[in-house]
Amino acid sequence: MRGEYFMNKNTTDITLSAYFNDIVIGYYEDEELVKQFGRQLGFDVDMDMFMAVSLQYPSDMNVKAEDREKLTKAAEAVIGLSEINRRVGGKQIITCDSGVCVILVTHDKVEMREILAHVKETALQEVEKIHADRKIRVGIGTIEGGIKGIKHTYNNAQDAVKAGEIFKKDRVILEYMGMEIYSSINQMVVNFGDRLTRTVLRQLGETEKRVLSKYYKCKEDIALTAEKLGMTEDEVKNSLTQVKINTGLDVNDTEDNFKLHFITIAKKVLENDERIRKNR
Repeated sequence: MRGEYFMNKNTTDITLSAYFNDIVIGYYEDEELVKQFGRQLGFDVDMDMFMAVSLQYPSDMNVKAEDREKLTKAAEAVIGLSEINRRVGGKQIITCDSGVCVILVTHDKVEMREILAHVKETALQEVEKIHADRKIRVGIGTIEGGIKGIKHTYNNAQDAVKAGEIFKKDRVILEYMGMEIYSSINQMVVNFGDRLTRTVLRQLGETEKRVLSKYYKCKEDIALTAEKLGMTEDEVKNSLTQVKINTGLDVNDTEDNFKLHFITIAKKVLENDERIRKNR
């Protein structure tokens, strides 16, 4: 998180971007001050609802100021969907590592849910207008209330994009409520993935790894897996049998199948994490 820190007892004026920035990074003197500035800006941090919308480039991209500038118009279009945000005015866009983020404010969840459909439509339309060499994704956080809720929705919007980058590569709009399980898997794998995967994967040849990965991507359909890989169905079955021989894990056993599926997901996450580290 980047930005200047404005929220202290000597502050006489504050923008919405500075307000949310300070909450997200935890840079403020006390919660009463946060509530006071919220009222000053025109909303009630305890009673109103908040939802973050984050526009981001890929994690492995070195994002520069000019790249973020390309996201400004799209971010401003999203801001314009909330009556409270429009009324507050001023600077509202906050920066994050791979792009920008805005946090919408409404009086209640019903109103925010009504806006949500327009957010998805508007963000997609605006992103499609941007001329960029890399794919831009839009993460939508949960609808939350309170100071902690603002932090949660911001983090959830970022996590939705990170998970989508690995598991839903073709999607532009990534709502956290639909990506929560992927975000959790992503975090668990980043923390424990090598320990979870190294024993099994080291026992598999490249062909078995490739077949296993495609098998789960094809929703465990042998015929479709064979078609996608340019193999015969018997060759796919033989590779899956070889997985059992080498690891003791059988795709036809419910518990073993879960383990193998999770390991293929973990492999994908770890490879993406390694790619990001190398490119930064």
